[in-house]
Amino acid sequence: MTTYWDELSRHLRARGLPPGHVTALVCDLAAHGSGPGATDPADVFGPADAFAGRLVPGAPSPDEHVETWCWSADTYADEALLGRFGAEGWEVDRVDGLGRFVSHRDPEHPRRWEYRRELVPRGRAERDAALAPEGWEPCGTWVVYGWYKRPEAATPSPASPPPEPAAAPSRRTAFTALRNLRNLRNLRNRGRSRR
Repeated sequence: MTTYWDELSRHLRARGLPPGHVTALVCDLAAHGSGPGATDPADVFGPADAFAGRLVPGAPSPDEHVETWCWSADTYADEALLGRFGAEGWEVDRVDGLGRFVSHRDPEHPRRWEYRRELVPRGRAERDAALAPEGWEPCGTWVVYGWYKRPEAATPSPASPPPEPAAAPSRRTAFTALRNLRNLRNLRNRGRSRR
């Protein structure tokens, strides 16, 4: 099994994931799959190279004038951050396999965006159809959540362009979901030790 995790680590690094994130992700996945009745990770996740592709899909090459940004937030902060970044002109293209928002912004022709999150546990076709008349279009799905976007104004206004965005943080991604899983695991372990 160790060779599977080594191979997955190699594929994740080759896809540009920082070494610290690779280590954290692989440790969490390995811990999740260990224990009584553990099976071969290849049987659970599939081949390591294909699984790495699902976790960190390749991004299309952006226009040279378009800024791109990949970031994450948990459900406690996503709507506030989406509102803030949408006002700065960041448009979410999709939510990737790790739950990160993949966004872009054209600094020459910025446009303000509005976002909303909906619960879509059984697929999103009905919800998409219900929101479409109001101008909402899907921009990502993660687990049971669907995110929707729409331009704040029908046409960009030179009189009120979005403010200049703050400099992109040095950490483009934050694995808040993995941190939350670790915190949850620590809380469970503390609860067991008190018994």
